Order: sequence, then structure tokens, then C-alpha cells
Amino acid sequence: MATEMQIETKTEKTMTERVVEKTLHFEASRERVWKAITDPAELAMWFGDEAEFDLRVGGHGAMIWEKHGRYEMRVDEVEAPRRLVWSWIHESDVAFDDGPATRVEWNLTEREGGGTTLYLRESGFLTDLHHQQNDGGWDEELGELVTLLES
Repeated sequence: MATEMQIETKTEKTMTERVVEKTLHFEASRERVWKAITDPAELAMWFGDEAEFDLRVGGHGAMIWEKHGRYEMRVDEVEAPRRLVWSWIHESDVAFDDGPATRVEWNLTEREGGGTTLYLRESGFLTDLHHQQNDGGWDEELGELVTLLES
């Protein structure tokens, strides 16, 4: 069975909270999907051109795109292989503490009959433009994750 990608985007009515939500269903095991979202070498295969990632609470890292720059991040929660939360800066080449950040939550659940459901939620957007940019960006990057996990 091919991987399914359902996309939901929500903007709360208060407009103080703009949220991106994505749900994907993989045939891959939860451990395999966990590796793809936490191992720097794997991240660089589908999310950015390079990745630095210290997988512990308070650990820092960065996602680097040749065309877009370096985006600093900090790990907020780790519950391997079920939940990962990081915060990352919206502006490229800005130190983590020097710019606005959004919060990215990854939740992995085992599917009945095998496989994994990945639920991603990003919140904390300050503008509609930033929300729209990341919503479209996640579609592209998660499409590359699908390709990686299906190969």
C-alpha cells in the first residue's frame, strides 16, 4: 500500500494562533520514521541540504538550505520513538535567541495492522505570510520524506 499524505491547515479564529497540521500514513515502522526525523544524515536527505541535530532536551541544531540559509533550532521534548518537539527560528542566519520561533511537534503512532502515522503540528506564527510559507514548505519537504521512506 502506498503512503498516504493528508494535509490539513488550520488558522484559529482569533488570528493570534496560526497552525499548520499534517498527517501522513507510512508502511514503515515507527522506529524507521523516527530515524528519518531525528538522524542528521537522514534529515539532510529530505529536509534541507544539511542538518545539525543534538537529540536531547535543550540540544541545539540547525537546518541548512543552500538557497535559503541556516535556520537555528532547539529541542524541547524527546520521547523516542513517539514524540519530538523542537522550536526553530523563522529568519535565516539569526541566532536562536535573537528571533521569533515557531514550535514543531512530531507525534508517531503505530497503525493497527502495521505501519506508522506521523502527525506534525507547527504553531506560533506571527504573520499570515510566515504561516503560508511554512504550510507550503512542509508539503514539499514531507513529500521528500515520503519518497525516502518508500524507497
